[in-house]
Amino acid sequence: MAQGMHSELPSYRHWAGVYDLLSGVTAPLRRRAVDRLGLGRGDVVLDVGCGTGLSFPLIRERVGSEGRIIGIDLSAAMLAQARARAERHGWSNVTLIRAAVEKAPVPARADAALFCLVHDVLRCRVCLEHVVGHLAPSARVAAAGAKWGPWWAPPVNLAVWALNRPYVTAFEGFGRPWDHLGGLLPDLRVEELPSYLHGAFVAWGTPGGR
Repeated sequence: MAQGMHSELPSYRHWAGVYDLLSGVTAPLRRRAVDRLGLGRGDVVLDVGCGTGLSFPLIRERVGSEGRIIGIDLSAAMLAQARARAERHGWSNVTLIRAAVEKAPVPARADAALFCLVHDVLRCRVCLEHVVGHLAPSARVAAAGAKWGPWWAPPVNLAVWALNRPYVTAFEGFGRPWDHLGGLLPDLRVEELPSYLHGAFVAWGTPGGR
């Protein structure tokens, strides 16, 4: 749940060292989002709000050594973990950029963009426009994260609030976090996940609507 705009939340500095352990429950959600990208060997992928690089192994196994992963995050502490992960595995095709998403100096035209557990970024239209502006015409985009569950399931929403409160600046738009993305991806599809008691989603599409 990497925060990516304007200023770094203190929780990222505090929890960076153990973030991977705390995020085990998100592994199926993360894998589902990466699957929706339909990646191939040699693809260039933007991992927006990459955090500690939890999605890097999933992306790397699809794009191979010929591909490239560009991770963007504002948190120096989280990026330090991501850098250590890449170095540990000997991944020389990982580029890390510390910047607010809307100002990130993206060094390549990308074939895909992943927004995983980055609610603040998804609610920032200028952030999304900046990322989409660095995508190839046929690029694929996938987003995944938490959302409010059904109104008749207060325990679900209490759990969603408690788990996400340290990593979300505001819960504005938490009922439909993908709304702004839908304005940029004409063919956006959204799946609300029963396995998370409808308290999580995956959305995917292409800028050209193909």
